[in-house]
Amino acid sequence: MAFILAVVYFAALAGILFWPSPVDRPIDGALMQLIEWLHNHGVPKWFIGYRKIEFAANILLFVPFGIVVALRLPRRLWWLVVLIAAASSTAVELAQGIFLPARVPALSDVVANTSGAFIGAVLVLSVWSLHRCRVLKNTQRIQPKA
Repeated sequence: MAFILAVVYFAALAGILFWPSPVDRPIDGALMQLIEWLHNHGVPKWFIGYRKIEFAANILLFVPFGIVVALRLPRRLWWLVVLIAAASSTAVELAQGIFLPARVPALSDVVANTSGAFIGAVLVLSVWSLHRCRVLKNTQRIQPKA
């Protein structure tokens, strides 16, 4: 089941990354209206804007990337997730710039994507650490004290 979910995620990710036009174009107007409404109702302009929402969306988009890659690597090599994400994201941005004229490659996308993958890897590390602590605690309970 996990393999199928990973395949579906990466297929969807590829579809989003290599879509000929920006994937947010269909909701662009509605999103701008929502941002304007929020600004008109007291949310400061420095707090929320289109670029911040896009940056956050890119981070969220790559959290599963970090999770899947971290789970496939040996635990001690978790940091490779960051390098793999940065390299993959850079390659995607270059490909968008070369082959997809309606897309605009951006360094901020590489930073956001890499950050999301890092967060995913840290989540995996956290779960591994919690699991290890529980196992050690249970092992200590079972062993008789000398």
